[in-house]
Amino acid sequence: MGIGWNFPNNNCGQTRGISDAGIETFNGTEIQSLAREICQNSLDAIDENKDNVFVEFTRYIENTDNIPGYEFYSNCIDKAYNYWSSQNNQKATEYLKKAKDQLAAKKTFILRVSDFNTTGLLNPYGSGNDGWNSLTKVDGGSTKSGDKAGAFGIGKNAPFCNSYYRLVFYRTLNKNNERAAQGISRFISFPEKCDTEKDIRKTMTTGFGYYGDTDENMPIPKIQHLENICKRTEVGTDVFIYGFNANPAWEKDAICELLENFMMSIYDDKLSVKVQSQKIIDSSNLDYYMEIYKKDINKSYPFYQALTSKNSKVFERDFHGMGTLKLKVLVDYNEKLNRKVLITRTSGMKIFAMDRITRNIPFSGILKMEGEKLNAFFREMETPAHDKWEAGRYTKDKKLAQTYLKELKEWITDTVLSLSRDFDSEEVDVDGLGGILQKNNLEMQGNENSDKESLEINICELEVHQRDKKTKKGGLYTPNGEKIKGKGGERKPPRVRTVSTPGTLNPDGERGGSHVRHEDGGGKTYNSGNYHANPDEYGDDFAHIPGENGNFMGDDDNLGNEESTKNNSKYSYTELNKVRVIKVSENEYKVSLTSPKSIRKGFIEIVTIGENGQASKLKIKDARKLSGCSSIVKSYNKIHFENIEKDKKITFEFSLFDNRDYAMEVNVYEDK
Repeated sequence: MGIGWNFPNNNCGQTRGISDAGIETFNGTEIQSLAREICQNSLDAIDENKDNVFVEFTRYIENTDNIPGYEFYSNCIDKAYNYWSSQNNQKATEYLKKAKDQLAAKKTFILRVSDFNTTGLLNPYGSGNDGWNSLTKVDGGSTKSGDKAGAFGIGKNAPFCNSYYRLVFYRTLNKNNERAAQGISRFISFPEKCDTEKDIRKTMTTGFGYYGDTDENMPIPKIQHLENICKRTEVGTDVFIYGFNANPAWEKDAICELLENFMMSIYDDKLSVKVQSQKIIDSSNLDYYMEIYKKDINKSYPFYQALTSKNSKVFERDFHGMGTLKLKVLVDYNEKLNRKVLITRTSGMKIFAMDRITRNIPFSGILKMEGEKLNAFFREMETPAHDKWEAGRYTKDKKLAQTYLKELKEWITDTVLSLSRDFDSEEVDVDGLGGILQKNNLEMQGNENSDKESLEINICELEVHQRDKKTKKGGLYTPNGEKIKGKGGERKPPRVRTVSTPGTLNPDGERGGSHVRHEDGGGKTYNSGNYHANPDEYGDDFAHIPGENGNFMGDDDNLGNEESTKNNSKYSYTELNKVRVIKVSENEYKVSLTSPKSIRKGFIEIVTIGENGQASKLKIKDARKLSGCSSIVKSYNKIHFENIEKDKKITFEFSLFDNRDYAMEVNVYEDK
């Protein structure tokens, strides 16, 4: 058995460049990714007889020439530099020049990351794809299952992007009392000889290097330099990163990443961590560290508030027999909460933060998924970056995955919205705007770096048809283009817009149908059977449809023409002091408002605001009084009331005919 470095030949196969996809994934967040991936692997390897995993990060300064196999490795970098510079590859040349300079320095940094109370890496001298070989030999895969993380095996690349030379040594003492140590270089292809083109082809390496048993690229029981740095006496695994390239603030960066991603693990006493000179971070002092780094982890700190507040509410649900969903939610109008739910595994590790739940309620929550089957199901939908779920990744049954994703999101949303009923005493000061409430689409994005929530208001769908130039202008038409009897002759309109508006009646009296208007109305009015239209201020013909009593709606009742109500001399528009609209179920809403004056009699309109700023009245299905006025009576798209006192809050509930989400405005009018 020979001990040293070996870079296998690629046998005239693929040449490995400097842009390693696995390593590039973590560039820019090197130390954060390292902290996340190492602790994730350690939690997955916990000894079943232990309750807590301990992980330690320690940096050392060593003589560079003490690197195992230093001269040979340095010579390999020289060969790689000479080859790639001759190829005019600027990126590779710059990287290799920096690596050469670092190796030429007298001193180098080494970071040791060690775990305890784990099983260690099993089967280090076997030929399987689990344990030791899964970490050191298998690329792009993992044998983990159930609620274990790291299904893509990409996390094993994180240590290499923290090394100037892409050089890492592993060591383990496993529960079977086996010891193993090996150096791995995820480097770049280079030829052993460059005398001729044939030499280059025949001697090109794969770019992977191994320090240990050179005969079979196997580990060896002990590497003395690792023992000189720190002896391993307890079961567990060590990762030594040579040429550690972190900035001076690496300790803070590592701690913040640990607090953000393993807050629940530490809180539940499943993980404790020590970073260099800092005290051990565990459940006993978590609050202290969260407060110290509060500003640095401001996007995640609201989750800690939800976790620890006595006002948080806890909800549980069995999810199709696979496991239990445990949701903890804090609603507080006095705190700057992030309106997101943190999704975690059984181990407490963060998966991602679910957003776009509701914009109108200040809340933060934590969802813990318990059960191996439940975690396994959703784990298959995770992206390689572990930052969101995508139903298309669940290859067994994509439709089922999509259904379960939607069901999970709706349960979270409905649970959060239900909590709004407990906060009637709180108000939001706005100028007539009740609030925007929406549910996200089926795909659940976890982009926690974005604080902007998209506003999707699907008020209507427009289909544009060009007029035949030979036809004359004018006329009123059905949605399929057929002429309605009346003035104007048999001709097509100049441009027909089919407007599908939720809550309207079509010519057959069915809800959710379409009516037609066209431009160039020319101030004309059309009447025919169940149709009636007159031009608006732009010359467009608004098609009026029968009301509930068979009468045509007047201008003040016409959807899409709410300004006519405000301008009608029969009513007096009232600016509100405070108003809040909360969605309490799919099509049920709760409203609270106060008026700056007493109103003996009047009505309320619920208006939706389109993307172009235009307002349209929503058709009310039902309304009922809760408090603050004598009566509430619903009439088509109005809610009539009696006796509102000045500055006294009134509350009522109403429902719509559909469950679409709207940007809503509440308008109050006094009868003159």
